[in-house]
Amino acid sequence: MRTLILVAGLSLLFSCASNAVRITYNSEPQGAMITSVDSITPIGRTPVTEAYNLATLPEPDENGCVVIPGVEAVWDSGATARVGRLRICDYLEQTQRYVELPRPRGYPGLDIDLEVAAERGRQRARDAEFSTLGGTGVEPPRSNPTGNL
Repeated sequence: MRTLILVAGLSLLFSCASNAVRITYNSEPQGAMITSVDSITPIGRTPVTEAYNLATLPEPDENGCVVIPGVEAVWDSGATARVGRLRICDYLEQTQRYVELPRPRGYPGLDIDLEVAAERGRQRARDAEFSTLGGTGVEPPRSNPTGNL
């Protein structure tokens, strides 16, 4: 029975994976907030991956391509960068797609954005160390003082 449930769960996972287009957004420096231009929905701080469900996207065009809404990156300094709609024709392939959003040169406050990127890097390092150590933050008991099992 467990095997059947496991197989069904994996089948569901893989079928859902094939019904989405995944795009990883990155910014230079990292830490910009990415929002969808069409709906002003926040996606997250870079680097961030968004899965676009094919069922919610417009129908493929005459060439079989789907259109992903554009995004905007906003750094803590107020600098912005924008990418227009993305036309993806190989959306059935399970390839990872990347979009890089560079911060505009000459915009004031670069030091602010670099500090945010550095802090995010430090946080990711702490998170990686924490998950390596077990991730629960609770140490197992070293002894059983009551003698009960």
